[in-house]
Amino acid sequence: MDLKTFKLIMIGLVLLAGCGQKVNFTISGKISNSSKDSLVLEEMTEKSLEVRSTIITGTDGSFNYTDTAANPRLFFLKINQSEYISLMALNGEKITVTAEKGKISETLKISGSPQSELLLELNRETIKATDQLDLLGKQYQEKKSVGNDPQVDTWAQGEYNKLIEQQRTFIRAFVEKHDGEPASLLALSHQIGRQAVLNSNTDFDLFKKVDTKLFKKYPESVLVLNLHKYVEAMSVQMESTQQKSVTTGAGNIAPDISLPGPDGKTIKLSSLRGKIVLLDFWASWCGPCRRENPNLVAAYAKFHDKGFEIFQVSLDKARPEWVAAIEKDQLNWVHVSDLKFWSSPAAKLYGVESIPANFLLDKDGKIITSNLRGAALEEELTKLFR
Repeated sequence: MDLKTFKLIMIGLVLLAGCGQKVNFTISGKISNSSKDSLVLEEMTEKSLEVRSTIITGTDGSFNYTDTAANPRLFFLKINQSEYISLMALNGEKITVTAEKGKISETLKISGSPQSELLLELNRETIKATDQLDLLGKQYQEKKSVGNDPQVDTWAQGEYNKLIEQQRTFIRAFVEKHDGEPASLLALSHQIGRQAVLNSNTDFDLFKKVDTKLFKKYPESVLVLNLHKYVEAMSVQMESTQQKSVTTGAGNIAPDISLPGPDGKTIKLSSLRGKIVLLDFWASWCGPCRRENPNLVAAYAKFHDKGFEIFQVSLDKARPEWVAAIEKDQLNWVHVSDLKFWSSPAAKLYGVESIPANFLLDKDGKIITSNLRGAALEEELTKLFR
């Protein structure tokens, strides 16, 4: 199970009530400029968001809602089509919300609910990062309009990687500080521009810490139980990956791959012996892969004449999409695929369970290192071709 699967599980779940005495909680407050408006209170359930109540505000924008929660519950209070407030309610809490309609993100204040306050902190960080991403997009379009300089793509990808790394630093610090609190569950699935900030492999320690603490506190919570199941499954997967590293770890001869190219002719990985080779697993439908391709193009242009080659294995399911992506991204190197998606024996042979994934091979076909991204690939190639 990869991080994407975990995120999908998170989206479809809610912290449901468990056994024990149920205690009322209240959500009340005032939404300025919201006289006699309808506020829709939705809750994340096992299947989807479900409407729990439609709350009519008073003439002054005030409102009140009372319910019960034996375990934390996750709500979204929709002010209008574009504005909502995330709330996490626990036993006995008296949650107070104040904000101005039309300026919810700038004016929102929450008290009486520590978890909701933490969600507000996460939401504000998301808004800030999204604004940075939008600015980057505008700068990219401006630079592209001047001319078709391939360095612009490399620059944009580098800036995007910096933004994601900044968010990763923030989220790691957030989870480290609040690993025993339910709000950390949403932090684990934090994403910017549809890309997960945390990596299920390199950041697995955080998932384990949150699971260990929350499973003791809320063993009957559906969301906590699903995190627990995810951590157990990932532990087994990582153990399997460690065992596979005996075959595909640094210093080992890369297992050979023999697959057809776009023209149907079979190409062997071993046929590239004598060159430094990047064995790269990708797919046309993989957003992060497509965003990484400009870095590969730049590295190929710089080092190909010195003896660098790329052997790119696609996990696509259909030839047209695969070939179209090759042409659109201008990937002028060796391509192969059996079009078997995740069932590709080549992916299984290398223990690839998420993409992009790559292995850098020396001239003798030995694995030097793996999963180089962005500037890291160019730095390694610079060392090799000195």
